[in-house]
Amino acid sequence: MRRQYSHVSDIFPTLLELIGISAPTSRNGIDVKPRTGSSMAPTLRDASAPPQRTEALYEMIGHRGFYRDGWEIVTLHQPFTPFSDSEWELYDLTNDRTELHNLAESHPEKLAELAAAWNDAAWDGQVFPLDEGTGLKYVLRPPETEIVQQPLSVWPGTPTLERWRSLQLIWLSSFQFQAPITVTEQSLGTIAAHGDQSGGYALYLLEDRRPTLVFNDGRGALTLLAGPSLNAGEHLLECSFDAIGGNTWKLSLTIDGVTVDEHPEVPMLYAMSPFEGISVGRDPRSPVWWERYETHGSFHYNSAQGPVLWIPGPKAPDQPEDVVGLLRMIGAKFE
Repeated sequence: MRRQYSHVSDIFPTLLELIGISAPTSRNGIDVKPRTGSSMAPTLRDASAPPQRTEALYEMIGHRGFYRDGWEIVTLHQPFTPFSDSEWELYDLTNDRTELHNLAESHPEKLAELAAAWNDAAWDGQVFPLDEGTGLKYVLRPPETEIVQQPLSVWPGTPTLERWRSLQLIWLSSFQFQAPITVTEQSLGTIAAHGDQSGGYALYLLEDRRPTLVFNDGRGALTLLAGPSLNAGEHLLECSFDAIGGNTWKLSLTIDGVTVDEHPEVPMLYAMSPFEGISVGRDPRSPVWWERYETHGSFHYNSAQGPVLWIPGPKAPDQPEDVVGLLRMIGAKFE
């Protein structure tokens, strides 16, 4: 048991010292930024050793904190409210390690000193802009990432596409995917899948060569669209998700240019759903359709198929055209 203050950033330099190696100064010819931690190895060896760290900066989803020489200031920030010094609480960790007694009113000078120190450290540590609760930082992307919203072909045998990359093809938008397949008398399996038990969609060729689109809303409800039995030969299957407003999609299944089934409304999938990315020719790991997984596993498609093409469409009609601009405007009210 030790009472000296340490921070998570101290773990790396501590391990380096205990192992007996130095931190690299460059990687692949690029200089590494100086580390901010301090080794706590001396306090591990000697319980009476002085603390190796005297200051630490904190910030997470708008909550702020700063430690210096036994004193700590913290805030519990409420989303969509202004940031101000009135939020700060002050604690003497030397005598109150569990932070039960807020000393902000009785020690205003110490509070002001640490608040100013937090501000300086935050600029040095690239903490700004603060997260005011709008979620702007989750949608703000550099211009070069626009390429991930372009049509994408995924070939059979490609490892499952990463979750975020897959989500950009469908997020808050209309989209469709097109799957060219070869059908034989024995054809069966997963043509394409995106998601898992917590929500997603998948296209299968089931018994009797019937194309079937399964949508899992993540709440326990499955929606199935099915077409007629296919003749042997080449076919093009298309699944369309039309964003009609109200955070919903209209589904349709098309075979060789003819729409064979539709469903008027299913809830859109958001952020953490689909959690698993796109797979072609199989539905591995956590499946979109659990009942089929129980009987057939990842259900590989057993015949030839070409690359499946995902085509992102327009945003839903009730979605703002400029999401980033809207969030900036909301957040500016709390600066």
